[in-house]
Amino acid sequence: MRNMQTEHERRKKVGNRIILLVIFIAVVLGYIGFVLASHGGPKMLVQSNGNEIGGSFRLNSLGESTVTEGDFHGTWMLVWFFDPRCPKDQCQPVLKSMETAKEALHAKGIRVSALAVSLDMDAVDNDVLKDYVIPIAPHVMPFTASPNMLKAMTTEYHAPFEKVDGHYLQAPQIVVMNPDSRYAGMLAANGDADALTAQIQKFAAR
Repeated sequence: MRNMQTEHERRKKVGNRIILLVIFIAVVLGYIGFVLASHGGPKMLVQSNGNEIGGSFRLNSLGESTVTEGDFHGTWMLVWFFDPRCPKDQCQPVLKSMETAKEALHAKGIRVSALAVSLDMDAVDNDVLKDYVIPIAPHVMPFTASPNMLKAMTTEYHAPFEKVDGHYLQAPQIVVMNPDSRYAGMLAANGDADALTAQIQKFAAR
């Protein structure tokens, strides 16, 4: 009986060591993934996934949760880059047009996810971003990202990444990805909600 108990205890100790080893490996791999996500080169951060424009990404919401392109599968995704320090008369009409188009298309049974990605890497106060977007476009989702992610993502989405008059230059076009995360087209970011709505409706009818 004593030998049986000893064998049982030995196996239990071995099992506990294996569990601790698995946990340790998971922590190490998680840390490596974090480092790569924060400091890796563009090709490690963003993949085109076969698209000529657009691809994968990892963004932070105002609530500090992380989203990827996979969270928007099944919807038409509008991606626009801007700076919340941008003069309101230049950028807020674009946000409003995205809001209006999203609601108009929703009424037609076309699901749309509208993403407004902040280029302001220096802003750490999400309230600034929230106050800039939500009052005029409550259904447009504002996001932030790490500096390396922004650099990689703007390259993949063919958006400018340069400062003009004290703020980052807003993208002149909105990138549209279809529900299968394939590139559909680039539409002018000029605040014309009717044109935006009509063009996405054409995409959806193909």
